Amino acid sequence: MMATAMLMVTSCSDFNDYNTVPTDISSSASQTLWENISQNSELSDFAALVKKVGFDDELQAAHYYTVWAPKNGTYDAASLMQQDNDVILKEFVKNHIADYNHQVSGTVDERIHTLNTKSYDFVGNGSYAFDDITLSQVNLPSVNGVMHIIDGMATFYPNIYEYLDKADGIDSLRNYFKKYELTTLDVSRSVVGPTVNGKQTYIDSVMVTKNQMTRTLYAFIDKEDSSYTMMMPTNEAWLSAYNRIKPYFRFINTTKAQDIKNATSATSAPEISVTLNAAYMTDSLTKRAIVNSLVFNNNSYYNSGLEEVNSQNMDTLMTTQGLKFANPVELLSRTKDKAKMSNGYARIIDSLAVRPWDAWASKQFLSAPTILGHYWTGTPVNRRLILNIAKKDTTISYLHVQPTSNYSKPQVDLVIPKVLSTSYNIYAVLVPPYDEVGTTITSLSEAKPNQLDFSLSYCNANGVLAIQKLNQKVENNPGAIDTVFVGQFTFPVCYQNIGNDNIVPNLKITTDFGVFNKVAMAKYTRDIRISGIILKPVELDQFEANK
Repeated sequence: MMATAMLMVTSCSDFNDYNTVPTDISSSASQTLWENISQNSELSDFAALVKKVGFDDELQAAHYYTVWAPKNGTYDAASLMQQDNDVILKEFVKNHIADYNHQVSGTVDERIHTLNTKSYDFVGNGSYAFDDITLSQVNLPSVNGVMHIIDGMATFYPNIYEYLDKADGIDSLRNYFKKYELTTLDVSRSVVGPTVNGKQTYIDSVMVTKNQMTRTLYAFIDKEDSSYTMMMPTNEAWLSAYNRIKPYFRFINTTKAQDIKNATSATSAPEISVTLNAAYMTDSLTKRAIVNSLVFNNNSYYNSGLEEVNSQNMDTLMTTQGLKFANPVELLSRTKDKAKMSNGYARIIDSLAVRPWDAWASKQFLSAPTILGHYWTGTPVNRRLILNIAKKDTTISYLHVQPTSNYSKPQVDLVIPKVLSTSYNIYAVLVPPYDEVGTTITSLSEAKPNQLDFSLSYCNANGVLAIQKLNQKVENNPGAIDTVFVGQFTFPVCYQNIGNDNIVPNLKITTDFGVFNKVAMAKYTRDIRISGIILKPVELDQFEANK
C-alpha cells in the first residue's frame, strides 16, 4: 500500500502517463472519475454541469485525466446552468480538466494546459493552488485519473480572437475579421470511417478554424502561446476612422497612365489603362488600413511597457505590421475598457488616434535608379556614393544622366508608384559631382548647379490623362547633396494595389534652358544627378512646422 501510494503521489505530466491507470486499494481508486464526482455531495453542482453538457461519458472512459473540481457554494453554478451547452463545456468543464497525471507532492510548479487549450499555474509546497485557488483536497484517485477539489472556479479568459465574439459594441470589427474565417477538416486528427460511394467518411471529424487575416497581419491572436495587445474600436470609432481614411483611397473604374517605358518620343507616350471595381477597392483598402493599426506584440522591444498599468513613459509603439506610432500615450488614452485575455489584453477604444503619416499615408523616398521610367538624349549611369556621416559610412545610390553631345540636354522620366489620393509636397534629392570617373572637375567649388523644370503626368478624377507643371527653373546647391522643392500636388485618384505596376503617375525632369543659350550653358550643368524623389504628405509637413 505504501509503495503504491508513493507512485500515486509523484507529480508527472510525461506522455507515458497518458491513459495509464494507477492502482489503489481505497474505495475511490476502484471507481471512475465520473462515479467519484457524481457520488460526492460537495460536487453535486459540478456533476450537474458535467452531466448537462454530456461530458460524463468521457469521464467514465479509459482515458486518463486530472480534474480540478470546484466545491459547491464557491461559484455561481445557477448562473452557469443558464448558459448554452457549448459555452459551459468550453469555458467551465474543460477549463477544469487536463490530460495526463498531475498529482501533487512536495514542491509543485507547473503550467497546466487544460482541455480547452487554456493555461494555468499549478503551484505549491504542502498547500497548493490552481489559478490562485486553494486545493481543499488533493490526489483523490480513480481508475481513469486523479481529482483535486478546489475552493472556487478557475477564471476563464478568452484569447483575443475569441473575445471578438464576446465584446459588446464592436460588430464592425468582428464582422470584418469573420469574413476571413475558414473551418476545415483536420484529416490527421479525425477518425477514418468507411468509404461510401467512393468518398471517405469519418467516424469522428475534427474541425479546425483558422483566420487568414490574422496571418497576413502577423498577429496570431488566436494562439494561446502568444502575447498581444489589440485595440478594438467601438462601432462609432470604426465608422469615424473609416470616414477619415476613405478619401485617401479614392479609386475610379478606369485609371489611365502614360506608357512611359514604351514611349518613342520625349514629348508624348502611348496611353495604357486598367479597369477595376472602384467601390470595392476603396472599401477594402480603407478597412485594411484600420486593422493594420490595431495589433501589437507585447514581446516587441517597442511595446515592452504595454502591459503595465501606467504606460505614460512609452515613446513608440510598433504594430505587427511594423508601423511605428510616435504618440502612444494619445493612442492608449482612448481606451474605454481594458480586459485581460489568455494571450494578452484587449482595449476597447472610442477613437483611433493614429496619425495618417504613421500608418496608411507615410512619407516615401523613391530611389531614382529604381523608378527610372525613361531617359532622352543622355546616357544613364547608376552610381554609388559612400559618405562618412557621424563617423559612419553611408552609401547613397543615384542616377547620373550625361548629355550625349555638346548640343543635347537630357530629360528623365521617373515613375511614381503607390501614391494615394491625397496632397503631397514633392522633393528631389540632387547630388554634386563627387570624384566621378571622366569628369574634369577638381573640386566642388568648380561645380555648376542645375536649373531644372518639373512636370507631372497623372489621371484626373474623370479618367482623363492630364499634365501639371510643377516648379520651374529649380536650382540646387552643387557643393552638397541638396533636397529641392519640386512642388505641391493633390492626386485625384489612388494608384495603390490596382494590379498593374505600369499604371502610375510620371514625373518629367528637364533642363530649363536651350543648348544655344551660351550664358545659361556657362552657368549651369546639363548633367542630371538625382538620388531620389521624396513624397511627403502635406499634413506631415504642417504638423512638423507647428511642433
